[in-house]
Amino acid sequence: MTRVKAAEYQPLSAANALRRVATGVDPWLCFGQFLDDWRREPIDRRSALVSEPLPTVSGGPVRWAALLAGAVDLLCVRDGLPVPPWTRGAEYCLADPWFLYPGWRLRAWQLFETPVALRARNIFAGDRLLERV
Repeated sequence: MTRVKAAEYQPLSAANALRRVATGVDPWLCFGQFLDDWRREPIDRRSALVSEPLPTVSGGPVRWAALLAGAVDLLCVRDGLPVPPWTRGAEYCLADPWFLYPGWRLRAWQLFETPVALRARNIFAGDRLLERV
């Protein structure tokens, strides 16, 4: 009997998360997996998850590229890692505001509580976007 060796798990990088979004995988699933893998990686290996620039996308995934760039910025600063230069690209700033929580009642909270790294990209999500249970 021949044994098949299981492939070693590879953490999902930001670039690969966006590639998956562009192929139609649920964006929140990809974003969440990237965040989970970031937290599971030892701090000295986290930079490898964000070293590759995000691929160029169009249409709906553009929002997700901006969100990933902002998340990478926040995660690196929070963990004391250098922020990759690619995150400063103008393509990661949305032309129109994106409020992740709909409804006018939540708008003021999102405007006030969203970290600068996301607000600068015209994304408004409050202060708990990177928190996962």
